Amino acid sequence: MKSVADIHEDIQTRHQKASSGRFGHFFLQWIKFNENSDDLYRARGEDGETYLQYRLHLEDVEEAAVIFDTILSYWKEMEQDPRIYAYLTVEDNDGNGIWHYLASTLRRHEGKATLRMARQLLSMDIDFSRRNKLGQSPLSRMLLPEPRWQSLNALIQTKHLTIENIESAISEGTKDEQKRANLMCFLFTTDIEKNKGLLCQHILRTAIQPQADATLRAATCRLFYDYIGEKDSAPPFFKLIDISNHAMFDDLLRLLMQNTIETVTTMGASDVATRKTYAQLLLAKRILRRDAAGEGLLFKTLASKKYTHLAKISSLMRNDELKIVHMVRGERVRKPVTVDKTSPAPENPLLSLILQQDRDGNTVFHYAVTSDDLRAIRYLLAGLAPNDMHAIITALPNKIGLSLMDLATDPEGSKKKLFVAAKANMISQSRAKIMVTGLTLSKGEVRDYLVKELNEIQELAKSVGRKGPLPPTFTLPSKPARAT
Repeated sequence: MKSVADIHEDIQTRHQKASSGRFGHFFLQWIKFNENSDDLYRARGEDGETYLQYRLHLEDVEEAAVIFDTILSYWKEMEQDPRIYAYLTVEDNDGNGIWHYLASTLRRHEGKATLRMARQLLSMDIDFSRRNKLGQSPLSRMLLPEPRWQSLNALIQTKHLTIENIESAISEGTKDEQKRANLMCFLFTTDIEKNKGLLCQHILRTAIQPQADATLRAATCRLFYDYIGEKDSAPPFFKLIDISNHAMFDDLLRLLMQNTIETVTTMGASDVATRKTYAQLLLAKRILRRDAAGEGLLFKTLASKKYTHLAKISSLMRNDELKIVHMVRGERVRKPVTVDKTSPAPENPLLSLILQQDRDGNTVFHYAVTSDDLRAIRYLLAGLAPNDMHAIITALPNKIGLSLMDLATDPEGSKKKLFVAAKANMISQSRAKIMVTGLTLSKGEVRDYLVKELNEIQELAKSVGRKGPLPPTFTLPSKPARAT
């Protein structure tokens, strides 16, 4: 039996002598000559590889594609169909199949030829996730260290790729749970940034299908909401905000709610009120997540000008203290439950969300005021009690003591304090620059709206015989040191 080396030498020698320089025409003639077809089928290399695998190993991509196409057409023409599947599923001595060789080639040669081979292998249901004897799958080579998006998109388009495949492939690189989570986050955020989120959309569509089960929905929720980036501590959902249209965003929230309900069902809550509290706690764990800069979902939504998204996120959180019933000496006692211990309103999910502060102490309200974003301010203040609204507008300072009214009514003084604080490294210079630019361009729409709201709150207090509004339902922070 001829070896792969014999086959290769014969092909190279004859091709050099051939009058036609095109390898495709030459190889078709070669395979028809004498016993070449049988020799090609049986030949194995030193590591047990086929000739096709050998050419992929050499990264002779165009020639490998010709060989691939030719054996499919010629063996089918010769009514030797079983040979095709048998040849393409050969594994070498280390358990590497055709997908392993193709995946290794993709790292430097992803293009039309490799994509055509990948699509054909998928149509034949040749497994792309099968591991070799070292526990390595072809998919892991396509995913890391840099995703090969053209080939992965072929898997997506043919509906072969699942989150289970991906998690299994990622786990090959590390057994550390946190590192796996970071790698999953890296993969999907890279998909959003470089691949138009096609993988994210595919995984989401799969999870919301009627035939999807609770396990799949839970895995998909972990992916979008729980896995965080190693550097920015942000989950993929933060970046999905920017690319998701209304339909996709609704699907993301629907998935989140369904998974929350399914999780609460397993917790054995004794009554409806407790189940609702558990649901809020589970939602808050994901909705209140912040990145390394201290920015949460509302900050990202505001930056993307996705106002409907902002309203929908806020609507998930209850504007009320969470309490759970405990039995104390035989009596049912409702005790508060902490949602966010760092919040001015630690037991209130909605206030915990809208009062989140970045590293410089700015709330999403500060961001909205300095960008003169009246629409965002309206959405954020909608439905709040007058006393809470009054406190947010007048008495909620950032790290250098600037309240919303300071920014809105004294932009020049505020800019000076921002300059001084940034120069002294009290706050982020990049954020200070953005805020100063926003204040410079402000047309005063937000200022006029805030003044109007404060006047209405004051009038309301007077109408019921009070000098001013009641204290807020949250704890106001102590007055920070001002930059002068």
